[in-house]
Amino acid sequence: MTTWQEFAKTDSLVREALRAALRHVWLRFPEVVRERTQEQSVMAKVEGALQPRIDAALGEGFRVDSEYNRWHDRDREGLEILRTKYLEGWGDDGQDLQVRPDLIVHDGTGDLSRNLLVVEAKQGTVRACDRAGDYRKLDGFLTLFQYRQAAFLEFDGRGGPPRLQWLTAAAPPPDPSRQAAETVQL
Repeated sequence: MTTWQEFAKTDSLVREALRAALRHVWLRFPEVVRERTQEQSVMAKVEGALQPRIDAALGEGFRVDSEYNRWHDRDREGLEILRTKYLEGWGDDGQDLQVRPDLIVHDGTGDLSRNLLVVEAKQGTVRACDRAGDYRKLDGFLTLFQYRQAAFLEFDGRGGPPRLQWLTAAAPPPDPSRQAAETVQL
């Protein structure tokens, strides 16, 4: 059985792995983060840098996926099918919100207890309404899909250091009018 101390240690290892991956991308691929390259391209680099760090920290049982919006399930005939993920009732108008997180760390089995991290990223000048929308989406992932923790990543697209705002289900969402609290030291 996993204890609270083991969960806290895992959460800490995942956070440090993400910070290290961000440092790696910002230092190894400066042209990607300073020339307003599309957010998806930056997150693909982060995914590539994060996977070996997660493997080293936690073993090879977890996957890092970017732009992940599908899961495999079996229908009545035993065939694998693809389905889109929704946060039911989490849209601004109470409708279902189709979701495709920028990056996740999970084991790929659908076991919710092994959903470790979900990340939403924004590049450029980030408005409070953009943060609020992503905080709402991250809260949905923490609540409905039981991710252990979430991170909002913001970066200026001109090479400035990335900033992280950590979220957990146990804490209220941060103030969206304030930029992400942690500057990742390069």
